[in-house]
Amino acid sequence: MARAFIGETECQVNVDKDLGDSWAVSVVPPANRGLATLVVKLQGEDPEKVAKGALEILQKSGKIDRFEA
Repeated sequence: MARAFIGETECQVNVDKDLGDSWAVSVVPPANRGLATLVVKLQGEDPEKVAKGALEILQKSGKIDRFEA
């Protein structure tokens, strides 16, 4: 299971099937941290590759600091 980090805060990563071959990848921080959930939608067949691609996008855009796939 992938993990994402915003600063030192570990966030849960969810990969959910959307319409067709689309996936919604969400980074969910703990409720007590006051951080917003981040969502990226991508198309693909392999959920692990889709998750890694979404996390790379979030990291390059500065939304997360690092991730472990």
